[in-house]
Amino acid sequence: MRTANSNQAQSSLPDSNEINEYIKEYLKYSNYSNTLECFEAEIKSKQVSNKMLNKQQVIKQTGEDLPRIFQLLKSDNMKTKREINLEKEQKQFNKKYQQILQAGRQIFSVSINLLQLLHSLKETAKNENLSETLENYKIQLGKYHKVIINEGKPEGTELITEQVMHEHKTKLFKNYQDKNVDGMIEVLLSLRVNALQIAPELRKNLVYELIRNDVFNIEATEKFDFVVNLLDINNQSLRHAIASLISVISSTLRGVEYLTYNGNMIIIEKIIKILKEQENGSVTQRFCLAILQKASIKDTVIPTYVHNEMIQWIVNLIQKSVNAKIHVFCLDFASATLANIIHTPYTLQYLEHQPRFSHQVMEQLLKFIKDQIQVSVLMHVLICLSYLSKENFAKQMQECKFVERISEFVEYYSVINTENEAAEIDKKTVLDLCAHMFHPKDTSLDNSETLELNELKTEDRIREYENEQGELIFECFQDEVS
Repeated sequence: MRTANSNQAQSSLPDSNEINEYIKEYLKYSNYSNTLECFEAEIKSKQVSNKMLNKQQVIKQTGEDLPRIFQLLKSDNMKTKREINLEKEQKQFNKKYQQILQAGRQIFSVSINLLQLLHSLKETAKNENLSETLENYKIQLGKYHKVIINEGKPEGTELITEQVMHEHKTKLFKNYQDKNVDGMIEVLLSLRVNALQIAPELRKNLVYELIRNDVFNIEATEKFDFVVNLLDINNQSLRHAIASLISVISSTLRGVEYLTYNGNMIIIEKIIKILKEQENGSVTQRFCLAILQKASIKDTVIPTYVHNEMIQWIVNLIQKSVNAKIHVFCLDFASATLANIIHTPYTLQYLEHQPRFSHQVMEQLLKFIKDQIQVSVLMHVLICLSYLSKENFAKQMQECKFVERISEFVEYYSVINTENEAAEIDKKTVLDLCAHMFHPKDTSLDNSETLELNELKTEDRIREYENEQGELIFECFQDEVS
């Protein structure tokens, strides 16, 4: 008779694919190349036969029949009942912690509203102690506020005060007038360091404070002279500092609107120029791509990208990465930017009137999906292709054998081996994306040669700078030199 313990032992058996990987690693290490080749062929043959018979390999569960390698790995992987219970309790504690934290934030918000209401009544109130009472409340709220925004961590992540912001701006302009490049770099990096120390949920507020204080003097003068002159100074450290701060500001739509005040694209044009001058993968190039990716959510900047040949530049960058190592951040943000560029009606119309160029882009993107490119870039490339899969590009699709090559890719990608759980999740995500984007809509008896997409909507535009909670991510790289 089977006991509960025997059932637990069965559930903790290692996966046969995992065992196979260990064996292959050993054969490679020991240079048993012929044995390895035969072993891999045998695995593939068994997978195909199992698939045809619509069954999965079943491992015998009785301890005496199992090879010793299963027993060894099983003993490593087995969790005690106490460990399982601790994990379950930890999840419950985390859930309660988040609920309490959210409640604290709501209470704080209500308290602020009440405090503001009392301030409005202060002028008409006769009570002389009201001002003192209000100050005491403000001090107490300030203490609790620090605890809440830092989630119990040490202080030091509250918003920059109005005075500190003003001092930074004054120093920045003073150093600019004195042509003190080192002084300008120091102030710009100080502002950015403050931004990096802010709690994630307060980062949007920080961006709004930078805009409200008109840190680049754009709104006050209705000109871009100050920031453009900073960008024109041929000093790599200064360009790194100014680009990193512009990247912080561009992290919200309001920030992009500030940087393109009155529809002026001079900052965007300067960033594109600097981007193309940088060594591929350099820190400054990463910040330039971060700025352009963030700004690409605003349709009005896209014509500037197109006319400055960003489509071809990004395609060339991805092409270079096939044979040369380029920083993963550059490829991720560049390909995301390309998807947002192609997404817009302006770009699609432009490509429609440039049939040779659109054919060239489509052909290159179709080649990428068979190359060994990172998964995030692959997904962005597939999204780009989905935008080009329209009746307007039927001729190019036919010339490039679009439908056949997408089908071949899905078939090929469905059977690739994954080395771990993360790779398996990536594989499933890619295939789900293909199923969503390239699965023809139900158009009754429509026999069109093109694929009518389940298109991504405008609100689905790629935002690489937000996490799953919608909190801003400010870039910070280990190889930065400050």
